[in-house]
Amino acid sequence: MALYINPCGELIVKAPLNMSDRKIFDFIKSKADWIQIQQAKVVQNKYINQNVVAYNTFLFLGTELMPTICSVSRHITRQDNVLLIPTRFDQAVILKKIEKWLRDQAKTIIAERAQYFSQVLKLNASAVVTNNNKTRWGSCSRKGELAVNWRAVMLKPELLDYIIVHEFCHLLEFNHTKNFWAVVQTILPNWKTLRIQLKHMNWLLQLFRPT
Repeated sequence: MALYINPCGELIVKAPLNMSDRKIFDFIKSKADWIQIQQAKVVQNKYINQNVVAYNTFLFLGTELMPTICSVSRHITRQDNVLLIPTRFDQAVILKKIEKWLRDQAKTIIAERAQYFSQVLKLNASAVVTNNNKTRWGSCSRKGELAVNWRAVMLKPELLDYIIVHEFCHLLEFNHTKNFWAVVQTILPNWKTLRIQLKHMNWLLQLFRPT
């Protein structure tokens, strides 16, 4: 069995299909103190945007977009702080369509920033891809492939850049050595601040996942 608290503070329980309800409830009861502590942490986390968590608004490069149904638009389109949603989209699929729009934007923007920092650092990755990792913003494989979580497109541009620079620097230093951070600092002198800010945004990693 597994328990976790989502960004809304809701308890999510995962258990085998053949497990009895009694065993499930007994397990939950045995973890009551842990559940209360974790839920309190979520409530007290001032960095969580409840409008975004509830999918009432959507983050794009750190800007909060308000979804608005539009009869003129044929595709999902951003216009300033508004996300225009075509009327032809059924209500049941709108969230999936917005997710696809964000993923498509992520692929383009991450590829562009990766190309930029590849030239700045004079480093070439074997590939740069987006992924759907549950706990990590980015990774670098031994083969030199960089992966960036597509949800990074929700972050402020400087945090997105931090993730990309971080992973590029692993091409030189695979572990977090002093040499690694020294290279990061040549590009991002304020990396320590950015690192802290990114940790505050980890709640975004739980969005757009089936419950």
